[in-house]
Amino acid sequence: MTAQPSLEAVERRLSLPAGAADWNTYAPEFEALKKAELSAATVPAWLSRWSELSARLHDVSARLSIHKDLHTDDQASQDRYQNFVAEVMPHALRADQALTEKLLAVEGYAPAPDFALNYRRFRDAAALYREANVDLGVTHEEQISRHSVITGNQKVRLGEEELTIPQAKQRMDDPDRAVREAAWKALQASNMGVAPELDAVMLDLIKTRRQFARNADEANYRDYRWKELDRVDYTPQQCQAFHEAVRDEVVPLAGQIVGDIAAQLGLDTVRPWDYNRNNLLDPQGRPSLKPFKTGAELQTLAEQAFAGVDPELAARFKQMRENGLLDLESRAGKMTHAYCSYFPTSNEPFVLMNVVGTAEDVRVLFHEVGHAFHGFYSGDAQPLVWNRWSPIEFVEIPSMAMEFLTLDHLSHVFSPEELSRYRRKQLEGVVVFLPWAAQMDAFQHWLYTEAPENVTIADLDAKWLELDQTFHPFIDWSGLDENIRAKGWQYYHIFQAPFYYIEYAMCYLAAVGVWREARRDPAAALAHYKAALRLGSASPVPELYRAAGVEFRFDREHIRGLMGFLKEQLGV
Repeated sequence: MTAQPSLEAVERRLSLPAGAADWNTYAPEFEALKKAELSAATVPAWLSRWSELSARLHDVSARLSIHKDLHTDDQASQDRYQNFVAEVMPHALRADQALTEKLLAVEGYAPAPDFALNYRRFRDAAALYREANVDLGVTHEEQISRHSVITGNQKVRLGEEELTIPQAKQRMDDPDRAVREAAWKALQASNMGVAPELDAVMLDLIKTRRQFARNADEANYRDYRWKELDRVDYTPQQCQAFHEAVRDEVVPLAGQIVGDIAAQLGLDTVRPWDYNRNNLLDPQGRPSLKPFKTGAELQTLAEQAFAGVDPELAARFKQMRENGLLDLESRAGKMTHAYCSYFPTSNEPFVLMNVVGTAEDVRVLFHEVGHAFHGFYSGDAQPLVWNRWSPIEFVEIPSMAMEFLTLDHLSHVFSPEELSRYRRKQLEGVVVFLPWAAQMDAFQHWLYTEAPENVTIADLDAKWLELDQTFHPFIDWSGLDENIRAKGWQYYHIFQAPFYYIEYAMCYLAAVGVWREARRDPAAALAHYKAALRLGSASPVPELYRAAGVEFRFDREHIRGLMGFLKEQLGV
């Protein structure tokens, strides 16, 4: 049996050598790169030195960030990260800008094919750069960290128990409606308790983000963010068309699925405590699947599942288990969101989760480890740090596709009946996720382009309420406090990753396509999967999709076709 690293071992993995968080450690190397004689012939070697230096800085940032997320209740951990953000990263950003300008000025340089795309990105980023936004970025990070601290220290009082947010959410899966209602009300009481603090953070973030745009001479923050995220393959108008397509093509199907479950359970209406998009109720009223008890058990069952998909993937996961690259247990003071981070110097990913023993935890682990595989494979194939991972329009495909590719390799986890339930929930989950994704994206388009200059929290609440009534009309809120419903915008990505959400929808649509190929030819689907991951960020988004065996599409016709496929699979 593979040994499970303790939290202490994980923290040793995150430890830093003396001086690693000190700008003076890196300044001489940046200065040497700046002063180096540079010609077209010497650019490749110079780029390698710059890449290695950037990787070291990224490593330090990742380790400090993870450590603060493991200890949101420890001010020293928060301060170490914030000091790095305030004292080191502004110098690094300025140094990167100087090196970028030096590279772009080299006469006669034509980038190699594997660097051509990032050379163009360097040029575009240099044009967007403004000195005023460097210091403003420090303020932005401080504001984001306030959100992490507030939510990471949230507690839920349920009767005589004090629970973490993930533990309380687990009660929402109980087949007993009274238990679900009590858990939902306790969660909402906790959320409303911190809502005023989060309101204040959001108003500060809106002000900061608008200033980013003004400093860069952009009309609004959406236009600024579009360039910052290098969105060159689609337009805001296509995103808005996606919102409309989901409203028309997906919301009715989602309502049908949720309504059918409610009817089978004898519910005359679907109340908020009857709906969890991540884990819909079982139509037979059976308890939620609980395939494991501890993080160690989850790791063991996951490694066996990966072995069924591909021995090489299983070996990668085993490497993570043995090297302190997983922290899965739910603990007080730990950030509640799950994510995958990355240490480029060693080409190693790190997964943080908060597991409580559910089948949803199994799915989320497969998702986050799919990201980890992306890091491994792109790092193996792409020496330059900028060429690793991929544009965000593709980055969720490795994770979401892994949710599907493992479906046929879980007989050691679930009985045939349980596996059928798990598989159905996975497919239903795609359908009910798309309205949420469209709502999240539509809210941000409004917030950063249409909301008034003096936008208030009441404006945000009203817009969210309007959108929720459009994209989730099948949930009955009658007699409940609409203020609770209106606070649904207080969600991780709205605070910490603005305009990063429609990518989940794009990639879920593509992941269904990967699974459709895997149903026909598992070996070919896996080969395409790995090939696309190896391309990293050195190929345009449409080419990455083609390499994975799917199309880069999220238009109405494509959505309608995939919903038809899912209807067939679900028998609805």
